[in-house]
Amino acid sequence: MGFFEQTIDFFTSDHSGEDKSNGMMIMLRLLMIVMAFHMVVIGVFVSIRGYFPINIAFLGAAAILAVTVIISFHLKNSDTVLFILVVTTFAVSLAVSPVFGWRNSCHNFLYLALMLCWYDSNKSVKIRLLFSGIITALMCGISLYSRPGAAKIDTVGFDYRFMLILNTVIFSACLCTVAYFLCKDNIADERKLILYNEKLKQIAGVDPLTGLMNRREIGERFEKLSSEDSLAITIVMGDIDFFKKVNDTRGHDCGDYVLKTIAQLFQDFMKEKGYVSRWGGEEFLFVFSGFNGDDTYPMMEELRKTIENYTFSFFNHEFHLTMTFGVEEYSSRFGTEEAIKKADEKLYLGKEQGRNKVVY
Repeated sequence: MGFFEQTIDFFTSDHSGEDKSNGMMIMLRLLMIVMAFHMVVIGVFVSIRGYFPINIAFLGAAAILAVTVIISFHLKNSDTVLFILVVTTFAVSLAVSPVFGWRNSCHNFLYLALMLCWYDSNKSVKIRLLFSGIITALMCGISLYSRPGAAKIDTVGFDYRFMLILNTVIFSACLCTVAYFLCKDNIADERKLILYNEKLKQIAGVDPLTGLMNRREIGERFEKLSSEDSLAITIVMGDIDFFKKVNDTRGHDCGDYVLKTIAQLFQDFMKEKGYVSRWGGEEFLFVFSGFNGDDTYPMMEELRKTIENYTFSFFNHEFHLTMTFGVEEYSSRFGTEEAIKKADEKLYLGKEQGRNKVVY
């Protein structure tokens, strides 16, 4: 990590030891660093130009802000830091505005305090309104005290223009800092909300035991695919043969193991072919996208043989299972529900014919 990155990491870290969001404190530190730099530049400038003792106000404010940045790492909340920032800014504005005029005063930085107050969501609306009222009163006080438009220096000279430009640039930098944090937090919150909604949607559409799509989710996927007129779609309904016997003789834990194992086989098998879901109990629904019935039948025969030859092992007990499948090619004339119904009918026809079959 380079020097610049280490410096940024230092000023944006939370040294208070508190498990809390420190975005407000980080923003205050950055603002005070920028403002301290601002005060130093102006302090040096007015010293060179011979404005005494006003230079002491700027350099003193820079020192106060610098010390506040250091002690902020040991504070548990940002209220003290914000208070020091407001008082320092107000004091400097009060000291220099009669000399340099309303436009060249530092009072504009008090507007930042207004924004920071409303940025802090931990405070109640009443507290924010009260703080806003205090800031507004301070601004009015400076305005009445300094007589806006009046200045003891030449308002068209170099000194006046230099300070005017510098104040504008630094104030803009501070505004950008606050805006950056506001945007950053909003984007972060929006991302969290999107991820949370996606997670909820995923949970709502997934069978908790097998990890496959549930009945609702695959129904929506099927409806979406069926809206594409030129796309070939084939539906397959599958059922584990004598699954009840597995539960009765080996227990429900073994039954769960079988369902999860078969679900994994199905997921591997259906890659780039379409979707598979747990339809209910030991039944599974397959939706083949881009495959007609003639394409699907030999693939299901291959899957049937894979399951038939697969050795299930549960607590050192090995056993074999078979499945029966009903294959139905989707037709837009009959709709999705009719296609599923026909696939289910073919499945039970296979059961009647002895099981361990693919009926098309």
